[in-house]
Amino acid sequence: MNCMNEPWVVLFGGVGRQGVIERLVAEGVDIRVVLVPSIQSQRLKESVSRIAKLGLKIIEIKRDELQYVLGSRQDCLLLSVGFPYIIPKLIYSRHKIALNIHPTLLPKYRGPTSGAYILINNETESGSTVHFLEEEPDKGDIVLQSHVDLTPFDTVRSLQRKVYEQEPSLIIEALHNLDLGKPKTIQNEAVSSTYPKKRTPLDSEIDPTKPLFELINVIRASDSEEFPAFFYHHGVKIYIKLWRQAKPADELDLL
Repeated sequence: MNCMNEPWVVLFGGVGRQGVIERLVAEGVDIRVVLVPSIQSQRLKESVSRIAKLGLKIIEIKRDELQYVLGSRQDCLLLSVGFPYIIPKLIYSRHKIALNIHPTLLPKYRGPTSGAYILINNETESGSTVHFLEEEPDKGDIVLQSHVDLTPFDTVRSLQRKVYEQEPSLIIEALHNLDLGKPKTIQNEAVSSTYPKKRTPLDSEIDPTKPLFELINVIRASDSEEFPAFFYHHGVKIYIKLWRQAKPADELDLL
């Protein structure tokens, strides 16, 4: 099988990750349709708008419509990029290949919004993983991974930027590896970690009785634009934002 010459269906819901689709189109990959969730945030709408400029067919679907929409496209390969719905085995097993790009270094940090915990745990690197879909989310065999370095000043936004910038090249290399028959990697459960709970604005609340140095990682793991860190003082909600003066131009989204 030549993955680069096969037709694909892309399941897309990843804010800021449209570069993957843009790169596939640039490489001449045949994307028959892009499926996106019917409910979208403003930021996701912006990403979908960029995809629309590529001239691709885009269909908005609800969770219970997935089987129906894919039923007539079983000849296509599947790629999921931040798609918010779990894809049942009954559906993905009908396709010769079904891949997902997860924006962490699996088997570490499985889960829908696990990226924040990379910062909370003060990790020094992260990346993305192209893996096969499996019944249990984020547990399929690994095709390829990308790696990026992190600093003590990285934020959720800069972490995402660094990781997402690598994904377009990562998916192309992963497809070439599949075509060459390179061996897949079985995930090592002994070093796995899972964060199944989706983060909400309430997760940005900090404990003001703790020393500041204990709180920095939690603060930088809270999106300073949409879900900034906060605490209550005399019943009033106080927001926190950290920053450095005179940052280099390539670090504007870092603390």
